[in-house]
Amino acid sequence: MKLTSSGTAPKRREEEFPLDGGEMGALVRALDWSKTSLGPISAWPARLKATISLMLPAQAQIVLFWGPEFVALYNDAYAPTIGDKHPNALGRPARENWAELWDDLEPLLRRVLETGETVFAKDRPFYIERHGYPENVYFDISYSPVWGEAGKVGGVLCIVSETTERVVAQERQRLLLRETNHRLKNLFAMIDAMISLSVRSARTPQQFAQGLRGRLAALLQAKELVRPGIIGTEHAAERTTVDALVRTILQPYYDDTSRERISASGPAVVVGATAVTSLALALHETATNAIKYGALSEPSGEIHIKWETQGDDFCLEWEETDGPAIVVSPSALGFGSVLAERSIISQLGGKIDYNWQRSGLRLRITVPLDRLSV
Repeated sequence: MKLTSSGTAPKRREEEFPLDGGEMGALVRALDWSKTSLGPISAWPARLKATISLMLPAQAQIVLFWGPEFVALYNDAYAPTIGDKHPNALGRPARENWAELWDDLEPLLRRVLETGETVFAKDRPFYIERHGYPENVYFDISYSPVWGEAGKVGGVLCIVSETTERVVAQERQRLLLRETNHRLKNLFAMIDAMISLSVRSARTPQQFAQGLRGRLAALLQAKELVRPGIIGTEHAAERTTVDALVRTILQPYYDDTSRERISASGPAVVVGATAVTSLALALHETATNAIKYGALSEPSGEIHIKWETQGDDFCLEWEETDGPAIVVSPSALGFGSVLAERSIISQLGGKIDYNWQRSGLRLRITVPLDRLSV
């Protein structure tokens, strides 16, 4: 052993704790802990040091919140889960760096700290801002007490595993199955309506067959426009105009009689390759609802569609008349209407307004022209 000039061994440096621990071990050694509420490493309780020594080399995602301020220490595996909060979160009270979810996180941590209970949950949702934008994320969590020397809980050891990717994939699959079921039911309703239309306008079986085949072909063409709108599979289609798009979507429902049940008018407005699917899906779902419940479910019903540009916006109005009387407005949107809203609001940055009048639905769609033309 090397001795000093006074004959005594040199003191062990604080920087030697922890002895390893990868990048986070080095950051712990480099931090001036005397400026934190934990104080210098030499004053740390033995159980805190022991927990850190176990945590740092672990491959699991682990964060330790110590003391009444829940000062954060964590390992290399955990660091990516907090994004740009790392490395500033090290050695700081959790409230400072988890501020956006503190109302949710603090009760969990305090429950463990004050009762000594373990908190466990699978796919626990959290709201977090870790990459400069808000996210809804999911974690499997196990928050356990770390007991101090005085028989009280000194900190909360959080072993977590982010499950966001799996949860989102499962939700996408659930929505896809629900949409598939929704579309299958709609298909039967639309074919039934087209049979009724063809029967009313046909004088012979040959005319009936010809009219029905034409409507089915038009329906297939309309379906090709909205098929990419199935959850998560949007892609660029062909550029077109609003007039061509509206007529393609509604072609299967035109009556062959002299009476015009569906009218569509407006100026030439270009719909870009990216926006085609979103607008087509909204129009298709609205037309399907008209067949099932609205104006097109009765022989006397009519639909009038008009569109125009107002400043920087494209505006389309859909008006149904002479269909079933609407006694009470729907208390909630059906799945088809939810799909229509998703297309207009989420994908095109627009808005969609429903006005349920006794004489029929009046719908207004507004989309920024610069989003519509993309």
